[in-house]
Amino acid sequence: MLSAARDHLRNADATDRPFLRFFTLHTLANNPSVTDDDLRSARAALSKAINSLSRKPRIVVPQAIDQTRTLFAVDLRDFDWDRGSLWFAVERAYPYGLKYDGLADETLRRLDRDLSDLAGCDLPVIRADWFVATATRPPLYHSLLHLPESASLLEQELGVDIAADFLQPRPDRIARAGFARSGVSGQNRMVERHDAQFGAYWKSYDFQPTNGRSNLARFPLGPLNLFPEGRHPFPNQSFSHDGGEIIFNLPNGLQGYLLVNGKNGRIDAGPIAVVCDALKTAGTPEIVAGLSCMACHKHGTIAFQDEIRKNSAVFGGAEEQVRRLYPEKPVMDRLLQQDSYRFLAALEKAVGPFLREGADKQKAIREFPEPIGELARFYRLNYLDLKAIASELDL
Repeated sequence: MLSAARDHLRNADATDRPFLRFFTLHTLANNPSVTDDDLRSARAALSKAINSLSRKPRIVVPQAIDQTRTLFAVDLRDFDWDRGSLWFAVERAYPYGLKYDGLADETLRRLDRDLSDLAGCDLPVIRADWFVATATRPPLYHSLLHLPESASLLEQELGVDIAADFLQPRPDRIARAGFARSGVSGQNRMVERHDAQFGAYWKSYDFQPTNGRSNLARFPLGPLNLFPEGRHPFPNQSFSHDGGEIIFNLPNGLQGYLLVNGKNGRIDAGPIAVVCDALKTAGTPEIVAGLSCMACHKHGTIAFQDEIRKNSAVFGGAEEQVRRLYPEKPVMDRLLQQDSYRFLAALEKAVGPFLREGADKQKAIREFPEPIGELARFYRLNYLDLKAIASELDL
């Protein structure tokens, strides 16, 4: 593995070497319990993960540089990771950073020196399974994707003005739906869609069980803090939320995610009382920004049925505003479909080259399991028996 990385660096242009890094799946390939299909899924997970952490406009598939396709090379510039000291943040978080310069084996010592000298960093090779399970969650997720500290700043970046859209609603600017339960929340949830710079900007509004203004039938026109105090046009029909999830299209067509509190501030994970993950993708039931969202939204947006437009308990001008904000089902379905197509087209480019093999060559991309969640759960939750430990230690 180290020789393959060294040779790849030697053959690269000297100006490119400082930006070349490597991801390895060799510990999984060594493990007899890991099947060929598992390895295919792991390769797809790596490709989806690095492209889901990119602010660049195109999908870049990692390049296998060994015969077994367990070692992959990437260029940091392809993902906008060359800015600042982002790779050093990855190195600092990496728990498997073995160096070989103190060993008796001269071959390993020389390889270690050559790799560090050629790449210009201490750890140019890291484990892909660790990266997929760790870099897709805070703090690395926020850093690598250059995410701001609030929804308001993200909205400014993407050209989204929720207050203006609320005051002048039409479906291409703002479209809402509310329902009693969703897949991750036990309370009411309201979602709204806006056009944004690279596609769509979706925002959910979620509630604590004790929230007195969470009944969307009675309070469908929030949030109350959308406007300065005293300036909301429908204060008596406005909900007050406790947090939410933001989904937005990246320049390459995949999706970025931000979890926020009721004041639009960025948070690392959603409160268990509001949302939870029964599959424990992050290692616990906690919904963690990035990773949990990627595993859940495997086809992009998730279809839903609005329950507010025809069932609100408001009247007069407030009822008219509800009808403008909460469109008919065919209108919302078209928006959902177009966003799903955009995401699936990008997903096809990222994971299709790894999943479409052998008997699965003609299989629809929707029919494959979501790979990031699969690999993250294996990494966090799989029991380490003796064979797995031996594989981890290259024995």
